[in-house]
Amino acid sequence: MASPAPASAQAQSPAATSAEAHADVLKVSILGKDSIHCGFHLTPYIVHTVLTTLPSSTYVLITDTNVANFHLDAFEGEFNAQIDKLDSSKACEKAKARFLSLVVAPGETIKSREGKAYIEDFLLANKCTRDTVILALGGGVIGDLVGFVAATLYVPLPPSTTLHYTHDQPHSPHSMRGVRFIQIPTSLLAMVDSSVGGKTAIDTPHGKNLIGAFWQPEYIFIDAAFLETLPPREFSNGMAEVVKTAAIWDEQEFTSLESRSAEIFAAIQSPSTNFSGRLSRTRTPAQTLLLSIIAASISVKAHIVTIDERETGLRNLVNFGHTIGHAIEAVLTPTILHGECVAVGMVLEAEVARALGVLSQVAVGRLTRALKGYNLPVSLADPRIAGLPEAKGLTVDRLLDIMKIDKKNSGDEKKIVLLSRIGATLEQKATAVRDEVIAKVLCEAARVVSGTPAKNPVKMTTPGSKSISNRVLVLAALGKGTCRLKNLLHSDDTQVMMAALHELKGAKFSWEDAGETLVVEGGEGILHLPPKGKELYLGNAGTAARFLTTVCTLVQPPPPPSPSTPPGSLPTHTIITGNARMKQRPIGPLVTALQSNGAP
Repeated sequence: MASPAPASAQAQSPAATSAEAHADVLKVSILGKDSIHCGFHLTPYIVHTVLTTLPSSTYVLITDTNVANFHLDAFEGEFNAQIDKLDSSKACEKAKARFLSLVVAPGETIKSREGKAYIEDFLLANKCTRDTVILALGGGVIGDLVGFVAATLYVPLPPSTTLHYTHDQPHSPHSMRGVRFIQIPTSLLAMVDSSVGGKTAIDTPHGKNLIGAFWQPEYIFIDAAFLETLPPREFSNGMAEVVKTAAIWDEQEFTSLESRSAEIFAAIQSPSTNFSGRLSRTRTPAQTLLLSIIAASISVKAHIVTIDERETGLRNLVNFGHTIGHAIEAVLTPTILHGECVAVGMVLEAEVARALGVLSQVAVGRLTRALKGYNLPVSLADPRIAGLPEAKGLTVDRLLDIMKIDKKNSGDEKKIVLLSRIGATLEQKATAVRDEVIAKVLCEAARVVSGTPAKNPVKMTTPGSKSISNRVLVLAALGKGTCRLKNLLHSDDTQVMMAALHELKGAKFSWEDAGETLVVEGGEGILHLPPKGKELYLGNAGTAARFLTTVCTLVQPPPPPSPSTPPGSLPTHTIITGNARMKQRPIGPLVTALQSNGAP
């Protein structure tokens, strides 16, 4: 698929009237407006921008109890202070604006008909009029719910009032339903996905997001400093959508994501002080990296939405991983998070593309490795999923049944976004896929029936071999110089083998040709003991365990301790271990054979 350049993100500073409201932000364009503003510690900037560009009699901030504990006081204090300041500077007798706040329960259950009615009753009871501006402060649940309220609310327009809209909504402001609203997402998932594009919705007992409307926010304020209070699991949850966007659109960005996961995680683990990052000159390298990743992901979605706001084709692409992922989520919610379900869905949908012959095994492997780098599950066999009681409901028939109501479908025809390579899709929309193809990917096993193939000659591409791949990895690591390996099988066995050889300092690994070629810098057979107390954990990779048991006999003994070395601080042996199933595998005969041949 040809990939036009995404919407630009340029550094700009607002024309602030007070020092505390000044901030350096990246502005991303969507639907012809620079309405997405990204930066750090933006609360004064947000309030100043809203009050000066969206005049109103009432500003209502809606959030949940979790977010309120961190951020509500700051917004309430800033709004009241700036409203007073603006009011004192007015020469007219116009009434002072009101600031109201509503705190609702956290979690997906509030995103319902009842939750929507609760918010609407609050607004009506407080006599909010059509010039009201609603601010949604929270994650995707709050943004979706509050946006739908804003889209459907119909209240009187105050006399002699002119409304200012930054987006061209479908009808005249004086005849349409709906009030202006602003997205202030506080989770990474909401920042890069649900807050961008104007899709609002609530859930029903029949599924997620089945009742909703398109309603564009006046602004989307992305304050990356909010991520400093986000739990690591929630950050990983959002990174699933970041990886997804790069996978469908931008291979260069994907390459950066798959190689810099440690740096990206570190970017949220060092809380900023004294509002550092609000101005560009005070940003740390970690803050700059984090903001660039967020803005790049948002820019792609904003570009897609600008072309296809109402999801007639191209916007399908941002649902890569969601056809199967949403079905998994319907069974496992709320225990397993949206991004975690989508991560598994992406790998399974990539396997569908591979089964159809349009995606290489290497691309599936790259996608899997990238997601694992952000601590995301990549299969239904992941212990975080397989160990749940609800996981028993993840049958093929049930998942296919849930997928029947996916919004991309046409009648009974299921549609999936198919990758053709990393950074591109087979079509600029979702592709129809037969149930039997999806079922084969979802099945844990398949029955093989003997018979004569209808086509002759038969061309088959067999799966790669764990045994051969691991043998090649060991030979390349023990050798001298550089080896370049193509068509290496991507599996847990090969991954743990590479990790173990790296831990033993036996080789260095890197990728070339967009992940098609593994480059191995051999260590000439010089292996070192892992640090004291460090074990080589292999999971259930039996092939790797057998080979590494032999490899570890080549590990060099530790150097003589120096006089200052504390007794017992140096490692003396290598421990290979794995999960409970691995520990049941017979390894004694191999160890006996090695010892009889002189192994220490």
